[in-house]
Amino acid sequence: MEKLHFAKGRTLLPLVGTSFALGNMKEAIDLIEDAQSAEIARAEACYFTADAKGCVDLVKKYLASDDVMLRLSADMLYVFANLTLGNAGEAQAARIDVKQCLERALKEAADAQIKASCVFAYYLINIFLHIETEKEMPALEDCISDLPVGQRLFAISILSHGMYLKKEYLKAQGVVQTAMLMADAVYPIPFIYLNCIAAMCQINQKEQEEAISSVKKAISFAEKDGLFEPFIEYHGLLQGVLEVCLRKSEPEIYKRLVDGIIAFSRGWMKIHNSQMNRDVTDLLTPLEFSIAMLACRDWTNQEIAQHMGLSVNTVKHYVSDILEKLQIDKREKIKDFVNQ
Repeated sequence: MEKLHFAKGRTLLPLVGTSFALGNMKEAIDLIEDAQSAEIARAEACYFTADAKGCVDLVKKYLASDDVMLRLSADMLYVFANLTLGNAGEAQAARIDVKQCLERALKEAADAQIKASCVFAYYLINIFLHIETEKEMPALEDCISDLPVGQRLFAISILSHGMYLKKEYLKAQGVVQTAMLMADAVYPIPFIYLNCIAAMCQINQKEQEEAISSVKKAISFAEKDGLFEPFIEYHGLLQGVLEVCLRKSEPEIYKRLVDGIIAFSRGWMKIHNSQMNRDVTDLLTPLEFSIAMLACRDWTNQEIAQHMGLSVNTVKHYVSDILEKLQIDKREKIKDFVNQ
């Protein structure tokens, strides 16, 4: 790639940034006039409907594109789709390319939209992987206003996720709620993520009913188009809320999600653990991981049982199994093995 540039009208992750009626995702993609942007949008559809291989096959040819919007979009999708496929090396290479694009944008004093897009991609990958961002990089909040509305909403979900990781739950929740209230239309994909972030913050404040309501809202934006990948990504951080909402009422959907959760989590851990020198465990089932997340946050067995619709004795057995699998003797030590 010579100097960073993009074709007029192209944006990052065009499907993420598109407002469309629920159930009309395919029609929305068909309305994208630029052929290459439409292909990226089809790759997004594959990714968000948990077709990682289909996504990788579509974006592979854009990884070395001269158009920075196509390239960054391909990089981001390639990172996360390859986590599910167990290809940590390919995911890491695309992650590095995003960082190099950002460094070039800063060196070349690229225009505001290119810089904002590079910053967006850099933070998205690092925050989702819980990898610390470098202090010399521009702040995401300083670049959000230079993104189109739909991408801006998704960037706000990333920003609020970063606040969540700093345990700024009330602040993150306020940012999410403000973003959704100010949205000028329905942007299904960003709305799924924003509602999941709200639920993550609420469950950490033991606001179970509010968290369940937020996840149900996220599901309402996802179900008609089958956009269930965000729930795979956020499963652990939702701390049992997904089980409450789907495990008994939608067992087939939940079973499909479990398979994706296991695959994605293992790929996520390969990169996160090597970068952060910390071993998030892959020894637990998704249900055990949810219970582990609650147990290490000082939830009592009674509280966990009530939240997840299980008996107290069942929770006790799960906690004992978790301690045995992790080879530890106290529940407070669980926090060393989960992604908080």
